[in-house]
Amino acid sequence: MMLLRAAMFFGVLSTALGNVTSYEVAPRDTDQRIGPAFSSPHSIYVDHQIVLARESQSSRDRHELLLFLTGTGGNAEGAQAFCELAAELGYHVINLMYPDEIPASVCAGDSNPGAFEEFRLAIIAGGRSKHITIAPADCIENRLAKLLLYLCRKRPEENWAQFLNEDGTIGWPAIAVAGQSQGGGHAALIGIKHRVARVICTGAPKDYSRRLDAPAAWYAEVSATPKACFFAFNHRQDARACTPEQLLRNLAALKLDEFGPPADAATEDYPYHHTRILMTSYPAVTIDGPNSKGAKIAHGSVIATTYAARWEKVWTYMLTEKVP
Repeated sequence: MMLLRAAMFFGVLSTALGNVTSYEVAPRDTDQRIGPAFSSPHSIYVDHQIVLARESQSSRDRHELLLFLTGTGGNAEGAQAFCELAAELGYHVINLMYPDEIPASVCAGDSNPGAFEEFRLAIIAGGRSKHITIAPADCIENRLAKLLLYLCRKRPEENWAQFLNEDGTIGWPAIAVAGQSQGGGHAALIGIKHRVARVICTGAPKDYSRRLDAPAAWYAEVSATPKACFFAFNHRQDARACTPEQLLRNLAALKLDEFGPPADAATEDYPYHHTRILMTSYPAVTIDGPNSKGAKIAHGSVIATTYAARWEKVWTYMLTEKVP
């Protein structure tokens, strides 16, 4: 997209890219209880031709929020093209920054079958597990709720109130949750715990217990969100946190294989036989270990802005495929 203009709104940089306006909000500006750590700004994307109040009846307005969660140590730039595309497709979009320094893979050697879930719930809702402690103010749910309340006050014309309940809590049914790597695992567990509009996992879900040689126990829980609303897109050489074979076992534990075999996103045509599992071998890389350059490229390639032109149809499919 071509950069058109930049301006300051409420002390943060706002940039217009085509019809999509993006701007940033510091977490502590929304809630002074949020700690100074993990203070990278949230990024927000809206297409004003679609979502402004005067066009609120536009058929292009989905009246849905796409919540994107980065991977371990992630930043807002990593999924910029994906977020911009979602805005162009009629979503309000928030790339939310949250405590993401510790990877969920610290639970892989734990003998407790619930270790992964306890770790993730501490980050999602606040609390303590064996491997991490997150203050209630710093958790994903509080950061999202406080950001939405802030946006309601500062930018009411963008109609953020539709994603909150009357009591100020999160209106999950109007929210699609997406994430890369660690963020993709959070997105899937949020979809298990709350009825959301859809779930999109890229480079995920990776919760596989090496100690128990089994997918995380939480995959088998009764899901508040129908599994037909879940989508996963992964690289066939991605060995970060678990092997490609273990990843497929995770997806089977989530029962996403019930919607058809994986589609090869690089060679198969849209709409990918309406499967919920998409895979690719592009780009081909050399893997010299889980932390090698090739492994990192494979892990991030499915969401990377570098490959936006190649994956636009895949991303569009996951963002717009009809769901229950």
